[in-house]
Order: sequence, then C-alpha cells, then structure tokens
Amino acid sequence: MVGLSYFFAFYDISTISYTLPVISKQFGLSGYALALPVTANLAGYVIGAYVLGNVADVIGRRAALLVTVAVMTVGGILTALSWNGASLDVFRFVTGLGMGSEIALAATILTEFSPARKRGRNLQLNYLWGAAGLAVTPFAAIGLLTIPGAGWRLVFLAGALVAFVTIFIRGRYLPESPRWLVTHGRADEAEELVARMEETARQRSGRELAPAPGVPPEAASRGFPTMALLRPPYRSRLAITLGFWLVWYITVYAYLGYEPTLLIKMGLSQPRGLLFSALGDIAIPVGAVLALLVVERWQRKYIVATVAFVFTAALLVMAVSASGGLLFVGAFFSSMMVAANSVAYVYTAESFPTRARATATSIGDGVGHVGGVVAPFIVVAAMTGFGARPTFTLLAAIVLISGLIISAGGIKTTGTELTRVAR
Repeated sequence: MVGLSYFFAFYDISTISYTLPVISKQFGLSGYALALPVTANLAGYVIGAYVLGNVADVIGRRAALLVTVAVMTVGGILTALSWNGASLDVFRFVTGLGMGSEIALAATILTEFSPARKRGRNLQLNYLWGAAGLAVTPFAAIGLLTIPGAGWRLVFLAGALVAFVTIFIRGRYLPESPRWLVTHGRADEAEELVARMEETARQRSGRELAPAPGVPPEAASRGFPTMALLRPPYRSRLAITLGFWLVWYITVYAYLGYEPTLLIKMGLSQPRGLLFSALGDIAIPVGAVLALLVVERWQRKYIVATVAFVFTAALLVMAVSASGGLLFVGAFFSSMMVAANSVAYVYTAESFPTRARATATSIGDGVGHVGGVVAPFIVVAAMTGFGARPTFTLLAAIVLISGLIISAGGIKTTGTELTRVAR
C-alpha cells in the first residue's frame, strides 16, 4: 500500500515531460509559458509537503495519506480537463500539493512500521516502486499520445483513476502507525494493532516471537509539530537535512533538465547528445539496486555523503572529457548517483521524533525542492556567461557542498531504534 505512493507520485512527476510538447501545440504555449506548468507543480509540491506534513503529525499518517491521494486524484482529473495554459498551471499546482506530501508521508509511515535493522532495506524496496512508475510512464504516454487530440488528457486521467482506486484499498488495508497512536495518547489502540501483528507473525512462522528489546519512550505530542523542530537537538538536524536537500536538488534538477543541452553546447550533434543522455539513464536502476545493497551495511550519513562525492567526480569527468567514452562514464555515474541518493529519504525520516517526523521529512524533501525551482536560472546564467564545461564544473561544486553538509553535521542512525535516535 505504501509502495503505491511512490509509484503514482513518480508516474505523475514524469508525465509532464512526455505530454508538454503535445500540449504546447494544442494550447499555443511558447517561451516562459512552457516552464509555468513545471514551476507551478514544484510550487505546489513545496507548499503541500509542508502543510500536509504537519497535518499528518496532528491527525495521523493513515488519514493524511488518504488526503494526499485524493488531492492527487482531483489534480490529475482537472489536469486532463484543462482548456488553456492558465488552467493547466493551476491544476498542476493542485496536483503538486498532493505529490510532495505523498512521497514524504510514505517514507514516514514505512519508517515507523519497520524494525531498526530492516528500516533502510524496506524504504529502498519502496523506492523501487517509484522507479517502476518512472519506467511505466513513457510506455503509457507513447501508447496514449497516438490518440489525436485527447491522448495527453488520457495520460493524466489514467494515473488519476488508478490513484482513485488506491483510496479504497488504503482505506481497508492501511493501518495507522502504532508509534503515532502512542504519542497521541491512544496506547490501547496501538497495543491492539501490535497484538494483531504479533499473532499474524506467530501463525506465519509457527513459533513464538523473541522478546522485544527495551527502548526508552518517546515524548508525547504537544502543540504545533514545527515548534518541536525548532528546539534542540532537532533544530540542528533540520538545518542539516534541509540544507542538504536544497543544495542537492539544485544539481539534480539542473542535471536532469539540462544535460542534453549542455552536451550539445559542448559540440555534440543533437542526436549524439540525446544518445549519451539516454545511455547514461540506464544507470538509474543500477543506482537503486546499489543503494538497496549498501543501505544497512554502513552508516547512512556516510552513504549519502559518498553519493554526493561520486556525483561530484562524475560531473567533473563530463566537464573535462575529450572523448565519447569519458562522457558516457560521467553520465552513467551521474545518473547512478541520482538514484542511489534514495538512501537520503530513509535518513531524513529516521532522524526525527514521531511527534514531528512527517513535518520534518516534508520540510527536508518538500521545501528542499526550492533548489529545483532556482536550478534553471543558475544553469542558464552559467551557460550564457561561461559555457557548457564550466557549468558542469559549477554543478560539481554545488553537489560537493551537499555531501560536506551531511558528512560534517549529520547524525548516525543505521541499526538504531527510532526512540533512541529521537533522544
């Protein structure tokens, strides 16, 4: 049920890139008007992540996840009904409101249901659902866009309708987080839920369960969730994770959005530039699997930092490359690190207490998308003023900063119970 969150969120994120060329012709969009649907969606992502993250810490993970998928469903249906550029921008904003919180809340609830030594693995498996969503989108778009006039509308409508079905599936099968119940004075409900889980485990394994390890209790939830994050020790953790995501997203959105353009400006022909970009993208599933293999074997703060450092080196290789082989190596490892950074979703969610976890995760990943908003301006200014190779070097320097932030200021979390991390 949680994996579906990532599937539909990533499906919707990637639909606009395949449909916008068709939409632009139908609505007569050009210039800055082409950027507005993407910018509006990102703005909704930032606002929705923060607002619904706080809502999830107040009313519960389950209820908030039902709200987010409902918002995404409405946004998808309205997008399919858009009649001009302005309506498209508004409806993409609405979709973004649900999209940002969907990803953050999925990481939050799965973190709270996972045992300490499988927490990273479970969230990485969840991320593979997102990769599946990215993989399905082009095939759905290619098939539906062949329908004249209405094809692009069906791309959005298909995602919205399936997401609508998810509301009923979640309503029946997705339980509330026992951790959230306890911190909100509903220990009896939490005990009943955990007892059912334990009985299921006994029946499936055919044996008694080992005693649960003793851990310190977490503080009860009181007041506005954001206020808890503005007090020590969470204030510094929030600054570190938000700083990391802001800087990281500048490079990632710049790289994903402008890599083919930069390669062409370096002297490659348009077909070759697109080819090297496409070949590099085959590393995305490799990066996701790599993250799954190492996520429980090393402190996650060091994994996230290493990913940023390897990304830095790969971008520098692209900046100085004089051959197609080096360009491919740089593009391959850059795309691999974009996917491998999924470990940062785990790290962000587990670094905060239950009473403000959804809010903190939403601030880190959601508000961090402001970096994605400013990325095009940085790339365009650098390309215009200095050229393609210096732009790759600038992006390498920016992502290096993200690695230094998390390696210097991040806390250690791997294999530690959430209640201990929260202290």
